[in-house]
Amino acid sequence: MDYAEHVEKLPYAQGKPEGVGVLKQQSGFFKVNEQLSFEPSAEGEHEFLLIEKTELNSEDVVKLLSQYSGLPRRAISFAGMKDKQAVTTQWFSLHLPGKTGPDWAQLEHPGIQVNKVTRHNKKLKKGAIKCNQFEITLSKLVVDRASIERRIELIKQAGVPNYFMTQRFGYQGQNLARAYALFLNKQTIKNRKMKGFFLSSARSYLFNLVLAQRVKEQNWNTGLTGDAFILDGTRQFFYNEVLSENITNRLLAHDIHPSGPMYGTGEHPVTEAVKQLEEQVLNDNAVFCDGLRAAKVESARRALRVVPGKLEFNWLDDNKLCLSFELASGSYATAVIRELINTTTGQPA
Repeated sequence: MDYAEHVEKLPYAQGKPEGVGVLKQQSGFFKVNEQLSFEPSAEGEHEFLLIEKTELNSEDVVKLLSQYSGLPRRAISFAGMKDKQAVTTQWFSLHLPGKTGPDWAQLEHPGIQVNKVTRHNKKLKKGAIKCNQFEITLSKLVVDRASIERRIELIKQAGVPNYFMTQRFGYQGQNLARAYALFLNKQTIKNRKMKGFFLSSARSYLFNLVLAQRVKEQNWNTGLTGDAFILDGTRQFFYNEVLSENITNRLLAHDIHPSGPMYGTGEHPVTEAVKQLEEQVLNDNAVFCDGLRAAKVESARRALRVVPGKLEFNWLDDNKLCLSFELASGSYATAVIRELINTTTGQPA
């Protein structure tokens, strides 16, 4: 089965955009600024570095920090993987109990700048992010201004489908293809890192398929009887038997969102029409479901929509548009962009 076009074929909330443009014509046209969910305490055995990186992924930075500090890679942590084809600012922590850290001012690399050094009493854990702030410049646009501005207003009001994007599935969807083959043949995945990639890809694929069906039925952001709702900015969800006026108002206020399955073992808290829809999609993809259960992955829920915070736009010239917005950790800026414009990438992957 070919998974290379999985994301490209996902349905659009407002129909496929008519305009075209270039995303990431240069690294400076895609900027990300990570905001942690806590403030480092300024003391403790973990040194925290706020690093601006250019055309490096997060693992590249870990390797460079390991080489410079002499620490093993396992002593270095970060909260979330960031794009390589971008200028991104994010935090890293290094475990230095009873030790003074290196002189970071002497670290010389064209793709790294250390902006801040502090301390904390705990290492930086995955997902410890309040939000990611984006500044994205779309260039070489061929689009009707009024059309794209209408779409921006619709996104402010309704959000966008919270799809997992291509980064989640590996080059041309290869992680999905390999996961399917391994699950089909009931093979054990020995490499821990690759196991994580395959399991994440499989769960994300199933979530996308459920969300795609909800988008087709135009109920991805309005809720259905039997839905489980997620509180905005959290992973906490609750079940409500009826779509009450209170639930509807909270959906309109972006306080809660309908959720979809991150498939695994354990209870699935939806009922009625939602349960029927999800079971149909999951039953059609039994190989992935069986593989995830065999791996004992615990089930969870993910919001079906994401509403960009502080969404603003500025026309730099007739064919260049700058967008700025915030997204909760785990949501993709490209899921927002795809609802506005059809893009090609200005740099090789």
